[in-house]
Amino acid sequence: MNKEILVEWNPHWEETAGSKLIERELVRDIEPWLERKEILGFLGVRRSGKTTLMSILINLLSSNIPRKNILFIKCDDDRIQKENLIDDALKGYMELVNPQGKIFVFIDEVQEIDNWENTLKRIYDLEKGIKLIISGSNFSMQKDDFSFRLAGRIAYFEVYPLSFKEFLKIKIRIRDKIEALSKKDEIKHYLFEYMEFGGFPEVVLEKNPTMKKQLLQFYFDTIIYRDIIKKRDLRSAAKMERMINIFLQNISNPMNFSKVGKDILLSVDTVGEYAAYLGDAYLVFTMPIFSFSVKAQEINPKKIYCIDSGIRNIKGFRFSLDYGRIAENIVFIELKRRTFSDPLSRIFYWHDKKQKETDFLLMGENKVSNAIQVCWEIIQPVVKKREVEGMLSVLNEFNLECGLIITEDYEGEEIIGTKKISYMPLWLWLLRL
Repeated sequence: MNKEILVEWNPHWEETAGSKLIERELVRDIEPWLERKEILGFLGVRRSGKTTLMSILINLLSSNIPRKNILFIKCDDDRIQKENLIDDALKGYMELVNPQGKIFVFIDEVQEIDNWENTLKRIYDLEKGIKLIISGSNFSMQKDDFSFRLAGRIAYFEVYPLSFKEFLKIKIRIRDKIEALSKKDEIKHYLFEYMEFGGFPEVVLEKNPTMKKQLLQFYFDTIIYRDIIKKRDLRSAAKMERMINIFLQNISNPMNFSKVGKDILLSVDTVGEYAAYLGDAYLVFTMPIFSFSVKAQEINPKKIYCIDSGIRNIKGFRFSLDYGRIAENIVFIELKRRTFSDPLSRIFYWHDKKQKETDFLLMGENKVSNAIQVCWEIIQPVVKKREVEGMLSVLNEFNLECGLIITEDYEGEEIIGTKKISYMPLWLWLLRL
């Protein structure tokens, strides 16, 4: 292993690993796992910040252990021989540094190495003083054979594009709710920017709007062609492209897979299979209707959401600024972030017999725990009446005491009979102040 390349990969041996790293809330969830034996695996859409997250963790560890007890291996470096790279890098590192005590090994783009899962299993089982942290292609890290080989040895964490709270920290400083309210107009200005361009870190940091759009287009093309069409060896690439365009034009809406299949000449099973591929790539998610019947969940239309509003806006043709649907999409992704650490959490939509729909039902421990509706223009009387009736229907159906309606700007609460309905602006809900 070329020692100069090892040193180049590991600038933290001499200095801080990146002086201006974007703060990520996920670090709080990961930190307790750093002392455990399990391999940590980072999943997520391309360009969501998995490598940067590793740099943040390297900085965190460097404050408590010798810097040279941390090794970073960059598996997609085209200057190196891929065969046996992990073993060769470890051997070269031991010869060069001779670390004492526990070491932390970060392996980026691990899927570039053949049989990497067997290598990690061997290191995990035999090398008690090595902690492994990896990132890589979602496809390679979700394969059934990989999951089987590393079963019980790996803990996954999903890395999403920046949340609005993380995004806002780059723009302005907000310490508490009082300060947030005093800067409401400025925060709302940034919320609309977030709704338009999304939260991919490099897009957020880019100041030129044209360049932002070009980056988003590049991300989309790379995900579709490299992470889905090429990896899955799809013969119907054109039909996949048509399907994703239909999905992105209809975010936050229930989609009938049978109808989509007829429109693009695919079977309903193939549409479902393609939708699963999009989900594995963390590009598009489907959300089922709530039902105690698994079959009913499968056959009913599924609501469609996109990983990032910026991606959606450059690909989903819009007749107008559909802030309501974009807001609902942002809420869904935020709920995915907030519920990931709870393995019992599920998210559904629901409607009653009169088709009064509830955007989100949160379920945990075999019962519905929360009902959330997103309504951008709640101040219109006819709209508010419709939303309140829908919320009361779901609260009564599932014996819930209160529900939440997320709005553009309206905040308050009202008691109707024994039920309470809270109203909260989207920006405030996202900041969790």
